Amino acid sequence: MDVGTTVYQGDTALGVVEEFVHLRLVPSREHSPERDEKVAAEVRERIADEVRRPGFLAVTARIGSRLCGFGTAVRSADPAPEHPVLGARRSQEWLAGAVRITDLVVAPAARGRGVGTGILDILLLPAMDDRAWAVTDHQDTTALNFFRCRGWRQTVYPRPGAHPAQIVLLAPRHPTLSEIPVLP
Repeated sequence: MDVGTTVYQGDTALGVVEEFVHLRLVPSREHSPERDEKVAAEVRERIADEVRRPGFLAVTARIGSRLCGFGTAVRSADPAPEHPVLGARRSQEWLAGAVRITDLVVAPAARGRGVGTGILDILLLPAMDDRAWAVTDHQDTTALNFFRCRGWRQTVYPRPGAHPAQIVLLAPRHPTLSEIPVLP
């Protein structure tokens, strides 16, 4: 079956937020009404905020009429706020003005079919200088493997006192990669 994609800029993405919420909740192993509503509220709030930011882009992927994936991205502020994992200097050097992938979700049944890669490729189009980044949880092995298999690199191990659960990844051709040691 063919996968079709649709690109949404700005607040046009608000029309499909409930589909994003539904897909975000599908792979969860910790279903409870309280947790699901908390996650749903966080997704709605974050996307409502992101659609007002410069460079916001959302992409949906469908097989027929069924949503099988979505992703969102925004342009990072310049100057960049300090990211707790990187510190002020690295945040400015590595993240300022770069495209940040803020969401990339693929339905479990659609994984391994190029859906995530197709969405990511579209989200990265505005990163003409190859400056793009993403943050994922250190325990999200599916996300880590997805990005690593596409050449994305973990930046640094978290500094002492930072949020160790977060891993910052840079796109394969990010200009600062020559400064970053290869980590296992």
